Amino acid sequence: MPFLVPPESIDSESLILVLAFGAPSVLEAQCVFRERAKVLPQCDDIAVANLNVDRFSGYTELAGVHKVALPLPAVDSPDFTDAITFPDRNFNFSLSLYCTRGDPEVEYEELSEELLSTIRGTGLKKANLIRSRFGPEMYSERVLARSAIDFVAFPMGATYQWGVTVFIPVTEGFKERSTERPYITSGISLSSRLARLLVNIAGVSKGQVLLDPFCGSGTILGEALLKGVDCIGVDRNHGSVERTKKNLAWILSHEKRAGQHIPSYSVIAADATYLQKALGDKMVDAIVSEPILMPRLSSPPTLEKARRLIKHASGIYSDALYEMSAVLRRGGRMVLVTPSLRTIEGKDVALSFDDLSEVGLRPFQPPGYPSYEYPLKVAHQSTRWIRRAIYVLEKA
Repeated sequence: MPFLVPPESIDSESLILVLAFGAPSVLEAQCVFRERAKVLPQCDDIAVANLNVDRFSGYTELAGVHKVALPLPAVDSPDFTDAITFPDRNFNFSLSLYCTRGDPEVEYEELSEELLSTIRGTGLKKANLIRSRFGPEMYSERVLARSAIDFVAFPMGATYQWGVTVFIPVTEGFKERSTERPYITSGISLSSRLARLLVNIAGVSKGQVLLDPFCGSGTILGEALLKGVDCIGVDRNHGSVERTKKNLAWILSHEKRAGQHIPSYSVIAADATYLQKALGDKMVDAIVSEPILMPRLSSPPTLEKARRLIKHASGIYSDALYEMSAVLRRGGRMVLVTPSLRTIEGKDVALSFDDLSEVGLRPFQPPGYPSYEYPLKVAHQSTRWIRRAIYVLEKA
């Protein structure tokens, strides 16, 4: 794990989380931290976790964060530099600005100059400010490559909250599983990192069983296996079943699990609208799935075409929803990725679920927080017109 400071020295009453996917990242943190912290969003890019325990390392499990930072006093406070142990020799430092409220470039330059002046004012004349080339954020990869002390800042009230990055998650494994596994879906496939976030939201742990009834090439199942969760994959396409088996075998062969629980998996060729028949009397603890991948679009669809595509997708979800609910244990969570289309007219057309109570489901709401309004939009997506949204449902 790339801790930028020794992990045993990370002792704070709160943490700043730099979010990779917006609201779904906040929900993931709430599901992972549970009663150990209160996670409150500040904007699409930032959440603050107020800790209820003296020492906590659960943030290393999160897939939906780019960085974790410790809060600092205001940059113009004499306590600001006292809170940082600077190297004796030359060093690099950077600023990552989030939740900008004006012109990002102007705001970034003003805060950069203020930060530089504060650090130079302590006598550290050879400190080197690395400026971002891609907007107001210094990307995690460049922070690591330049061994920089990365300061974060975001508006809070009339002033700014400052922090210093202390932890950056390892993403190489996600990238390898997304690009190097034996079979990769040619469509707009789910990334391994987002799949891990969905599994974390599902709240499953080692020894429990997760089902993906539209498993495709097994991306979600692979991330669940790496958490020690037993898995069942279902797909009506026999070719997908074989590809999933090979992908899962590849993932487990690349993972060293000496002395750890070795999860089991099975992949079945069956129709998701007949899950009870396919699984027999088997019940599962969680369901995580993306039932449909939209076709690639070379241009934004018209409103009429978008509605037609979403209507077709809606039928697939509705046909399988009762069967998915029937095999889910009481209190278990169902995490479903749904499509959202941005039309040429600038409108968003998204899939919605009606009458969930009829199939024994209700929207999941983490206790102690304001209610989420579903679906949750996945922020910072690279696709221009086809986007993902997330429903989290609970077996009543």
